[in-house]
Amino acid sequence: MAMDSTLARCGLAFFGKGKKKGGDDGGSGEPAKNGDDGQGFTRSLRNANKFFDYGDTAADATNYDYAVECYIGGLRHNPDSMERHEQLHEIAKRRSVNGGKPMKTKKVGPSLVDKMLTAEKAWAFDWNNVDHIVDCVEAAVDAEARAGEEANLREFAQWAADLAVQYNANPNAKPNRKAYVRIVDAMDQEHIGGYHIALEAARRALNIKDEDALRDRIKDLTAKNYTQQADAASAEEGARGMLKDAEAQAQIQAELDTTGSQTDKLIATARENYEENPEDMDLLQKLVDALLRPEEGEKDKEAVALLLKAHSDTGQYRFKMKAGDVRLKSINRALRALNDKAKAGDEAARAKLQDGLKKRLAFELQEFSERSQNYPTDLKLKFELGKRQLQAGQFDDAIGNLQEATREPKSRSAAHLFLGQCFVHKDWMDEAISTLQRGIDQHPVNDDKTGKDLRYDLMVIKMKQAEKEQDAGLAKEAQELASELLQTDINYKDIRQKMDEVRKLSDAVK
Repeated sequence: MAMDSTLARCGLAFFGKGKKKGGDDGGSGEPAKNGDDGQGFTRSLRNANKFFDYGDTAADATNYDYAVECYIGGLRHNPDSMERHEQLHEIAKRRSVNGGKPMKTKKVGPSLVDKMLTAEKAWAFDWNNVDHIVDCVEAAVDAEARAGEEANLREFAQWAADLAVQYNANPNAKPNRKAYVRIVDAMDQEHIGGYHIALEAARRALNIKDEDALRDRIKDLTAKNYTQQADAASAEEGARGMLKDAEAQAQIQAELDTTGSQTDKLIATARENYEENPEDMDLLQKLVDALLRPEEGEKDKEAVALLLKAHSDTGQYRFKMKAGDVRLKSINRALRALNDKAKAGDEAARAKLQDGLKKRLAFELQEFSERSQNYPTDLKLKFELGKRQLQAGQFDDAIGNLQEATREPKSRSAAHLFLGQCFVHKDWMDEAISTLQRGIDQHPVNDDKTGKDLRYDLMVIKMKQAEKEQDAGLAKEAQELASELLQTDINYKDIRQKMDEVRKLSDAVK
């Protein structure tokens, strides 16, 4: 009750009582009343974090309804924080898993951002409702178009749209074709640029009902997606090309030196602010972000030490998890350097690289096992842990985690792929075949990496079983999979060779 009343006092300004003047980061944060033609919020990390802290406490106490309310309150002051949207999503999942029922929600407020948060709140209270997710996507797209950089919701809109596509592929429910089409319309906008998501949604809609108009839309989206990717690649190539010019290189180096100086000043300021108030976790996060800003990793150890201290002081596991992310990034940086040397013929580096890869796997196993224990309802962590257990040859443990991960829409297809590989290692071929087939049934897009990998693995297993059992039916099914892959991507792995092999096999077992 004390926490409730404290939050109520803190939140009065948001709901029309106890308003104070001022809109800086440390002020009361009264939302702007600019309705549909503006952002409708005042950015204040301090006020936002008060709500998020209350929300974390409520979630730890399994008071999920209250935690959702707190997070929505925080997002009114910091609506483009992807970390907080993802944490709210995890709270909503935990609420659902623990028996939380759908709830009607009141309107958060009148602005564009409020409209998006109203939809997100409805989604949080009805986690599997695809229509609520799409409502949220459309509101975010609208806010981004009309509030622009003030809202900065492009990344959130794409993230939510991607989840909507995955959730709509739930094998236990009939897919909502209208939702797919709404996602296509939302992502097929220049200011959002989510053409890859729109393309997948359009293909899935086409699988439900074939229409010429949708086929034309897919052609247009394919062209837009290709152009977007080509532009990005061209920009990257252009940046590399500039380095070939000595004068440009000198200018860039001067800019880097200036940037380095600015980063040092940023670190110094952030450290001074934090040392003045070491209990302010927002100031700690700013210092950690400043330390991690240089890509060389010079300040990683200090950042890790600060995060571990915050974990020890507050008991909040998210700080320890962030420390693990920093350490993993440092490990990957060192492995990339060794890989470059190994490719250049350095045998000593090659040996160190192999040893480093083993150590990284051991670190990841420990890290994701601990994370999964701390967040037992997070199926994405189950997936990551199961994937590492497969790599380490811990097949029984991997099977358990990957089976749970098949309930997570975003990782469902890949979980079936890895689960099938586990069954192959156990020599459980019937289980491998049925698992990979389920993965294909739930992943109708056949030309992305996961779709091709699922079909390839199933083809190989059926070829082996057909040869072992002299089964003409299995051989024919393997040939059909090989033909589908060949027509989709003739350069995929060794598919041309496999096509020849499976044809010979089919003739031999007739």
